[in-house]
Amino acid sequence: METFEPKMGGYTASRHAEDLQYAEEFVLELRDPIEKILEELSPLLESGEIQLIIGDDASGRIPTAIFRKIFDKAYKERGFITPETRFLAGGRSLQGEDKKEKEKKIAEYMEQAKGDVEKKFGRTLTKVLVVTDVINTGESLDPLMSALNKAGIEAKVASIGVYKVQRKVKKIEERWKAPIFSALEGHPPHVYGQDELSGVQKSSRDLFARPFKASEYRNLWEKMDIQEEINKGREVAEVVAESVYEDWKKKHQK
Repeated sequence: METFEPKMGGYTASRHAEDLQYAEEFVLELRDPIEKILEELSPLLESGEIQLIIGDDASGRIPTAIFRKIFDKAYKERGFITPETRFLAGGRSLQGEDKKEKEKKIAEYMEQAKGDVEKKFGRTLTKVLVVTDVINTGESLDPLMSALNKAGIEAKVASIGVYKVQRKVKKIEERWKAPIFSALEGHPPHVYGQDELSGVQKSSRDLFARPFKASEYRNLWEKMDIQEEINKGREVAEVVAESVYEDWKKKHQK
C-alpha cells in the first residue's frame, strides 16, 4: 500500500517533527554550560544584588529566559526583589557612525530602564547581568557595554560559549571593564543563529529584535509549525531552569 506524507507548501510533516526534536535538543544542550556558569555566579544568586538582566537578542533570548527563571526562583526564596529583564538587539558588524548611533540609542533606553528599576527597587541601578549565547570579537555587545560603563553601571557577562582562547577573552574583559563567565570554548551552542527558535529576528542597527512578520512565512502551516517550535523551546527552557536551579540549591544548602 502506498503511503503519502502530508505536505504544507514544501514543508513536510516529517521535517516539522525533525525540527521539533532539534528545538528540544538545542535547548537541552544549554543545561551543562549554564550549570557551570551558575556555579561561578553563586555570589550573585545569594546576595540579591542583580537588579536587571539584559538579554542579547536574538539567539541569546533562550539562555536569558533560563537565567531569568533561575534568578527569579533564587531571589523569591531569599526574600529579594526579582530582577527586571530587558532584551536588546546585538550590534554585530556595526562600524563608525552606525556604532555610535547604536550606543546613543542604548544610552537613551537605559535612562528609561534605570527609572523603572529605581521605582521597583527603591535604589539606583548599579548591578546588571548581561546574557548572550556566544562571544567572538565582542563587537556585538560593544555599544551596550560602553553605554553601561558611561552610566556607571557595573556589569557581569554570562556567555554560553566563547570562540576565543582565554587570553583574548581577557582583552575583551578589559575593554568592557566586566568579567565574562562562560563554559564552552572554541564553538557556539546550537541555539546560535536559530532566530526561528527564539521567535524574533534582528537588524544590528535597531534597538530591539522583532517578531517574524506574517509575510515572511511561506504559508499558514509553516507559521503554525514554527510557533510550535518556539513553544517547545520555551517549555524545555523552563525544565532546564528548574533542573539547574534545584541542583545548584542542593549544593549550596546551608
